[in-house]
Amino acid sequence: MPLTAFLHTHVTSWILLLVLFAVAYVGYKNANKSGKIAHMVFRLMLLVAFGTGLYLYLQLNDGGMFYHVKITVGLLTLIFGEMTLIRVKKKKPANAMFGGFVVLALVTIFIGYALPYGQSFFSNFI
Repeated sequence: MPLTAFLHTHVTSWILLLVLFAVAYVGYKNANKSGKIAHMVFRLMLLVAFGTGLYLYLQLNDGGMFYHVKITVGLLTLIFGEMTLIRVKKKKPANAMFGGFVVLALVTIFIGYALPYGQSFFSNFI
């Protein structure tokens, strides 16, 4: 399978992850059942995003230091997203986790688009 197929699947999976995160977060805040369903689908998409990201990382391992940074920040983003949803579900304060998730998600997206297989509009920064 070509590398671009995994790249497109990876990008689609993290876009769906962001949407599902928002639906689950709002669902848990409003005490809806939609939060639980969205959280389960979020976990499934976590596996897809992790799997495709890991495959891309292994295929592009000679790409340089920023691929190591991206996979580390990407894993932290997934962890912070899951921890945020769990804390919101248990009605515990989740502001710090939510802030960490947002910052890490933005950094991950920025690094991903700045790398050679990303879009060219951020490539001047790295």
